Amino acid sequence: MSGNKRLSNFIYGRLNDLSIKRKLILVYVVCMIIPLVLTDGMVFSMLGRNERREEEYRMRSVADSVQYLVSSTFDEAVTAVNKIYLDEEVYKFLDEDFTSDYDFFEKRFEFNKSTIKPLDGGRESAISNIILCSDNKGIVNGGNFYNIKDLKYISWEDLLASKSSIVVFFYYPVEDIKTGSNKKRVSVIRMLDNYAWYNRDMLVYVDLDYSVLQRKLRAMTYEYPVYLCEGDRILLSSPMQKSINMDYDYLDEDVEIGLEVPWSIYGRNLRIIVEKNESNVMQVFKDNAFVIMLLLILNFLAPLLLIRFINRSFAGRLYVLSRAFDETDIDNMKGIDADTAGDDEIGLLMRGYNRMVERLTGLIRTNYRARLERQEVDIARQNAELSALHSQINPHFLFNILESIRMRSVLKGEQETAGMIQKMATLVRQNISWSTDNSTIAEELDFIRSYLELQQYRFGDRLKFDIELEDGCGEYSIPRLTLTTFVENACVHGMEGKTSSCWVYVRVYKKQREGENPEDMLVMEIEDTGSGMSDEDVAYLNKRMNNCTIDDIKDGSHVGMLNACLRLCMSTGWAARFEIESEMEVGTYITISVPVRRLKDNA
Repeated sequence: MSGNKRLSNFIYGRLNDLSIKRKLILVYVVCMIIPLVLTDGMVFSMLGRNERREEEYRMRSVADSVQYLVSSTFDEAVTAVNKIYLDEEVYKFLDEDFTSDYDFFEKRFEFNKSTIKPLDGGRESAISNIILCSDNKGIVNGGNFYNIKDLKYISWEDLLASKSSIVVFFYYPVEDIKTGSNKKRVSVIRMLDNYAWYNRDMLVYVDLDYSVLQRKLRAMTYEYPVYLCEGDRILLSSPMQKSINMDYDYLDEDVEIGLEVPWSIYGRNLRIIVEKNESNVMQVFKDNAFVIMLLLILNFLAPLLLIRFINRSFAGRLYVLSRAFDETDIDNMKGIDADTAGDDEIGLLMRGYNRMVERLTGLIRTNYRARLERQEVDIARQNAELSALHSQINPHFLFNILESIRMRSVLKGEQETAGMIQKMATLVRQNISWSTDNSTIAEELDFIRSYLELQQYRFGDRLKFDIELEDGCGEYSIPRLTLTTFVENACVHGMEGKTSSCWVYVRVYKKQREGENPEDMLVMEIEDTGSGMSDEDVAYLNKRMNNCTIDDIKDGSHVGMLNACLRLCMSTGWAARFEIESEMEVGTYITISVPVRRLKDNA
């Protein structure tokens, strides 16, 4: 708690040292700029994350689409290759010993017609040619046949390493430039080794039309540029490349890779690369850069301009007010021009200063009259003191008369009457003192004891009482007759209509008050087993006793109890609290609680 208070005092101290202009700027920065920056930063961050996730999803879709397109095209060629791979007639033809070139050409024509032609994909197919190769010397290169030893663009080592599997080759036949057939090519190749009793090396490869592949890829109209690469060599791409009659391009360093998907297919380790586009959020910012900058300028400059005018409104009038307060000549004090005051709090303060000047002027003018009134008050007070001294003499005549009656009763042997008169004299003597209105709790309880003993002469065995005083509580001072008033009320009103015995208990002790601010409390309890009160009377008295005023005493009802409550409240700084609990034909219980620090200790 003390740490929070020190922090608050430190903040207040630093703020008090700042000018109004700096205070306004501080409020503007803390309450507007910082929240605006934090909020916008969080919004832009979330937009950026969402855009990146959405962009990654779109790029992943593009990569999947390219993967599906290429693999489906390769699957068409693989289907043709597998049919040849399983057809033993192909093996027989490639292993046959041809007697002459004419013999080969004649048999090739029939073979193409029955085996190769049915595998042609047709007009919409990407298959451009099916080539059968063998190390048979009788095969003449050309058309759909080729001697395997004359292969130039296909790595024989790769084929042997991938025996019994399908391999895809992307290549560019440079030496065919003279023949005009130097085009980028894609081939699906497989060794023909399904039938072990054929000892020749045989293979089949299917050429795919590269232009068909490229055209299909561009026809997809992808949102992002996409590249199918082997290493850095670009095999296929959606952006426009060199002519099909030129060698493969290589990936440019300027390509910003947004997503890269590795892909292994038919013996080739490929890369599907999706190039990153400019963010849609950034594009929106660029498109609306002028409006955004204008809004930022308005957000920063407009409040600063307003702060300047507000500062002048505050500082100028406060300076005038400060000059007015610095005026030391009270006799010549002048008011402030009300036309420049305004209607805000500073204006109220300036008008309040004018009223103060008017009152001070009036007080100065009436100073002489006030002195005369004080002299009259002093004279009245002296007269009151003389009257009080005069009235103090009167009780001594009463004491003398009571003593004479007591001695007369003693002489006649009326000891009970003499005891009653003696207790009465004691009560009167203790009650009359002009030196102070207070008494200690011990003195108050002695007075109560005498009072109850005197009442026992009236009620006899019907009245019984018990008084308890905790050690250390007797020296606290309270207004005289405070507890006596409550005891008197319990004794008189509690006994009314009660035929059985009635007990009166008086207890005084200390206890610790619980709660947020614990402290020692002095508790005074007055309890009787008398007639009790109704719930309405209890609620009424609880309210009036805890909120009593002089006007309540003037009303004339419950004057004694309210008088005691009011005097105790006034002597303890209105810290005393009262509580009544009562039940008809059971009794009444009154609790008075006062913080110990509010009581004077006379020890």
